[in-house]
This record gives sequence, C-alpha cells and structure tokens, in this order.
Amino acid sequence: MTAPLVLDRLHIEASSRSRAETGYTIHADHKKSWLDHDLPLPLFRSLLTDIGAVGEIRFQGWGDPLANPDILPMIAAACATKARVVVVTDAGRFTDEHANALVRDGVAEVLFPLAGLTEETNFRRRGTSLYMVLDAIRHLRTVRAVHVATVPRIGVRYTLTRSGLVSECEALPEFLAQAGIEQARLRPLSYATSPVTERDTLVPDTPEEYDRLVARLTRLASQAKARGIDLDSRVVHGGQTRFHCPDTPGSALFVAADGSVSPCPFRGVPVTPPAGYRFHGQDRPFPHDVRGNLHIESLAAIWNTPAYQDFRFLHDTDTPPEGCAGCWRSFLATVTV
Repeated sequence: MTAPLVLDRLHIEASSRSRAETGYTIHADHKKSWLDHDLPLPLFRSLLTDIGAVGEIRFQGWGDPLANPDILPMIAAACATKARVVVVTDAGRFTDEHANALVRDGVAEVLFPLAGLTEETNFRRRGTSLYMVLDAIRHLRTVRAVHVATVPRIGVRYTLTRSGLVSECEALPEFLAQAGIEQARLRPLSYATSPVTERDTLVPDTPEEYDRLVARLTRLASQAKARGIDLDSRVVHGGQTRFHCPDTPGSALFVAADGSVSPCPFRGVPVTPPAGYRFHGQDRPFPHDVRGNLHIESLAAIWNTPAYQDFRFLHDTDTPPEGCAGCWRSFLATVTV
C-alpha cells in the first residue's frame, strides 16, 4: 500500500470561471480559448483522503473559487483537515453566507486581488471592482467582530505596474490602513499577454534600476509596518543565476477545476494551445504540464509515477526541469526589511 502524501501546500482551483474581460489578467487576452470548469465536490473530498498531512490548502486558481456552487462545503472539508486554509477571491460573488462560513469554519486568511487604489485604476482589470473588494472587507470585519474571532486575517494582493509605481505606490501604506487591511502581498506585473499590457510590466533592466525599486519597496514596507500592516514584496531579479522555484513543486501541487494535476498553477492555465505570454521582451508559450487527472486515477497514483518523482527531484536540487528554466517565477526575489 502506498503511504499517504505529505504536502506543504495544495493549490485548489475550485472554479476556472473568471469575469475578467480586459486588462492585465490572462483570461482577458485568452477568453476565446478559455476552458470553464467547476471542481466537483465528491472529487475534492476523495482527493483529501489521499493526503496524510498538508500544511496549507489554498483555494486559488485562474478563476474565482466562489463561482463553484459547492465552494462552502469544500472549504469546510479543507478546514476539517486542520490545514491552514486560504481563500483568494475577487469579491464579485461575496455574500453574507460566504462571510459567515469563512469565520465559522476558521479559514486562516482571505485575499482579495487589487490592480489599483482607485476605481478608475482598478478598472484596468474589468470584471473586478475596488468598491466590491472594500465592501467585502468591511463585511468580513463586521462578522468577525460579532463572533469575537481573530480569523480570517484579511489581506490583498496588489499588482504593481510601471504606471502605478509613479502614481500610486507612495499612497499604498495609508490606503491599506484606512481600508482595515492587515497584510498585503505586493507583486510587480512581470509578464504580459498583449503589447498594450507589456508597456506596464515592471521588470528592472539594470542592477541599478533593480536596487532603486527594492529601496522604494523596502521603505514602503517600513511605513506599512509602522501602521501594523505586514507588507510582503517580491520583485523580478533579472540577474539571478541560480534556479529556484518559489512554488516548491517538490512538496506542493496544483489541482485544476477539470480535475487535472500539475506541479504548479502556471503549468495548468486553462487555455487551449497555442497560447503564450511575453516576459522580458521574449515570447513564451504557457507550459502545459498535466501529470494525470483525478477523474481517471487517484492523486497517490499520479504523484508516485517515476516521471513525476524525477521532476520533483530536480526541483529539490534546484535543477531546472524542461519547461521550467525560463519561467518568470524562478526570477522572483523577496524584498527584506
């Protein structure tokens, strides 16, 4: 008998359905070839039986997990494993029922993506709304207070663009404080899916430009910390020579809404080929790396195939497997305060 899996992180794409229409999202420029799916609840529960222990279950994929009609029983089942549960949602479908369930079940963290600090700049990601995000945050804080609960912690994932660096960056700490946000992940727009969005990517071209960006983000993190906010910033370091993937595929995996299993979310984008993106002036195809499908075989069977074991060994030794060497995520560096 195969021993139950032990994972650091399990990425779950409860739904690949997205409302984003224009702007910086992958769905915006590939919606004609986008594949809409909802992960079935029985399949998710069966998946959990194959896992002996998991540190974190993250409901995050290429769509909004709240689009899945069975998301609340999925979250409850995930919390019952005693793993740290994180839910990432654009807030467009957020309701009273969701707020109460997230607090009741003990979800550790809820993250809301932001593309701007005003409704106008956030509209670059049409299909999302800053007003909806701020309303969901207020609602969640109220429910948490009623239940005298400390979780879920409320955070945002802010996409920093080249234009935003000039117009919004300095206002970020005060915006977060005023909105009652307790933590923020700041990530630069590092890749583009159209010539229009490529102009707003933020990839330092020289060591000097990188150092200036890091200095600015370090100052922002200090200002946020003074307001009681954790600001986690990462930027692309073009001079990196040693391969290392921040998604740690040796101890994590991604389950897509159609039941397919991939080493990481970026290798399971729900688009039909050919489809690609641009990173640092180069065209790259979206890597399609499906190791198996839970509709056909168990997670344990997929995880223990020799090819998948070899793939994980390469990552554990920081050796880039085929398709991973040029991935933009291997160039991410953490900004330390």
